[in-house]
Amino acid sequence: MNTKSWNILDKFLSMYRLSAVSRHIKEGDVVLDLGCGVQHYLLRSKKDKFKQGYGLDYDIENAQKDNITLLNYKFQGRFPLEDNFFNKIFLLAVLEHIEEKNVQQLFAEFFRVLKKNGRVIITTPTPRGKPVLEFLAFKLKVVTPEEVTDHKHYYCPKEIHDLAKRNGLKVVKGKFFQLGLNSLYVIEKQ
Repeated sequence: MNTKSWNILDKFLSMYRLSAVSRHIKEGDVVLDLGCGVQHYLLRSKKDKFKQGYGLDYDIENAQKDNITLLNYKFQGRFPLEDNFFNKIFLLAVLEHIEEKNVQQLFAEFFRVLKKNGRVIITTPTPRGKPVLEFLAFKLKVVTPEEVTDHKHYYCPKEIHDLAKRNGLKVVKGKFFQLGLNSLYVIEKQ
């Protein structure tokens, strides 16, 4: 999604998500931030902690700086990345933007590129969050409407658990935050 036009509330929500997930990065990790956006906040804020960070997004240009590699990329069924390479993969408010027909293959790719015991950390709005996001975007206009319009699906816990299980992964933590409007999942390659 085009994060270039974010407003102040979009930025606040992004920083809130970042604070909820950044503790999952361990010293020496190789991390992937899928849908990192032009800001690539996660990678920039934690670059001193991880060994190597990769950001994939269709709104960015290819770039290399220090230990961060940015690649212009839109998910088409296979990541342009090596097998068993990453310790952590982050999808922060991204899953809901991916076409449902591609989500099964996305989870299969997580399995392929994760090292054993590697983890995927996902934040995504819940079905309960949909009317609130739409109200904030279309009535109050305090959230960027294009972001909300681009949502393809709002995932419930059972759907996430099923996707993980079908692809050799296991949800090791799932919780709601922001009054149940958002969810966080930690999924591990067994």
